[in-house]
Amino acid sequence: MRYLTLLFVAIFFTVPAFAQPGNADSLLAALNTAAEDTNKANILNELSSIYFQQDAEKSKEYGRQMLELSTKLHWDRGIMRGNNLVARCYAVQNNQPMALKHFQAALVAARKLKSARYEGIMLSSISAVYASNNDYDKALRYAFEARKVNEAGGIKYMPNLMINIGYLYIRQEKTKEALPYYQEALKMELAYGTPQTRGELANIYLNLGGVYIRTGDFVAALENYFKAAAMTRELGNTNHHAIAIADIGETYLRIAQGKSTKPLPDSLRNNTANLAMADKYLHEAIALGEQLQLIDIISEASGSLSNVYALRGQYKEAYNYYKINITLRDSLRDIEKEKQLARVEAEFAVRQHTDSLHYQNALKDKEITRRKLERNGGILLISLAGVIGLLLINRQKLKHIQKRKIAETEKLQAEEMARLQLADFTKSIQEKNELLETFHNEIEKYQAQPNSQEQAEKEKSLQLLQSAVILNDEQWVSFQALFNKVHTGYINRVKEKFPDLTTAELRFILLTKLGLNNKEMAAMLGVSTEAVRVSKHRLLKKIQLPEDVSLEEAVHTI
Repeated sequence: MRYLTLLFVAIFFTVPAFAQPGNADSLLAALNTAAEDTNKANILNELSSIYFQQDAEKSKEYGRQMLELSTKLHWDRGIMRGNNLVARCYAVQNNQPMALKHFQAALVAARKLKSARYEGIMLSSISAVYASNNDYDKALRYAFEARKVNEAGGIKYMPNLMINIGYLYIRQEKTKEALPYYQEALKMELAYGTPQTRGELANIYLNLGGVYIRTGDFVAALENYFKAAAMTRELGNTNHHAIAIADIGETYLRIAQGKSTKPLPDSLRNNTANLAMADKYLHEAIALGEQLQLIDIISEASGSLSNVYALRGQYKEAYNYYKINITLRDSLRDIEKEKQLARVEAEFAVRQHTDSLHYQNALKDKEITRRKLERNGGILLISLAGVIGLLLINRQKLKHIQKRKIAETEKLQAEEMARLQLADFTKSIQEKNELLETFHNEIEKYQAQPNSQEQAEKEKSLQLLQSAVILNDEQWVSFQALFNKVHTGYINRVKEKFPDLTTAELRFILLTKLGLNNKEMAAMLGVSTEAVRVSKHRLLKKIQLPEDVSLEEAVHTI
């Protein structure tokens, strides 16, 4: 009995294809000449997707570049995609904390976009991260939240999420709780599935059979396994067809062993016939396994056949198949251990390029020695080496993370200080100009009265005050310096995009970037609000913005 469901289906299969991967060489050529806009972000997205299956580190780097560019452009959809790309790479590298951090950031962006679909996907991905860390309570909590979001958004087709919830219960040995979710997945697939998703339907039948066989309901198990076998044969999915055939043989064996918890129909009460059916399907599974080189199928079916022959009293045949099962099972363990060693070698090589050859040779020598020693002693040595390697790697990761956090904190503090200084600077000029406006109003009152020497003196004082508080050249230099600290590189980008701008027009753009309204700009510049409106109109005409795009919208995309 085998479960096909993988917990990380939430990350690797239900995440939408944000880009259709193209040719890496052509994309790299386009990247070199691309402007800093959303088109470049999409190129980085495609490159990250292409390299995801080949080189997780390179995929992560392109994803990080996309995230940085999208953040600079204030492009929420790109921020969500970039975080998702980076998170997937951390997930396959088994770095759950960093995967979780970026999936959560993607979730925030998805919520900002008010997209139930993307929000549900990110919640499912976070659930999978917790599940990979065996934290099933949190995994279930996020999975249920994903279901709630999908339902609220009118999304009715989510069989993968239902399978994941069921699988989380299976992992906790809660078969009864798991069954309704597998059944719900089946209902969704039957109601909303398409001919292109028939493979998913076959997998659901296989998983349902596995749940039923756990509960001892062998009639329901056989019903689902036979459906899966028919569909996998029709679709040409030979691997899954071999699994279904092996599971049918295993189910007949369990019926013959008297393990059923539910009443059996008359057709399944003859144990001689049940053993014959088990024999037939298990031999067929072994033949398919040999044809497809599926060692695990051959091993499991041989173990079951050993039990079939033992029940018949054919102990020689039972022993022969038992030996096959043990031999193949041990070889599978060796293969898995070799995979673990390969992963350790690869991870070490990435972090220690200069010493990688020596380390790999040492690992190979250790592997040869291990095969000559007693099995248990060798496994212990390899396990200790793996633990030490992981400790060293984790220590390096912690140091790197700590340095990065310190740098990020210092950068944020510097940006916040500059932001406060710019706000104080702007406020001080506004306050001076508000006093100027008050003074101006007082003079207007005096103008209604007979001429006096005092009125003339006030008008002269007004002229002097205007020249002192308006955003003059000296203040403009200070203003630009503070602005650059808060919005690094923004002024240069404006000048590159609009090289013909005058100083006055540049001031209007920067004040608009700060979110000042016409009245506040007028106060800053010492002009009337009507003059601000006229200047804005001329500026819009000069930079030739589309009619449906406001100046406020345009400045935030630069």
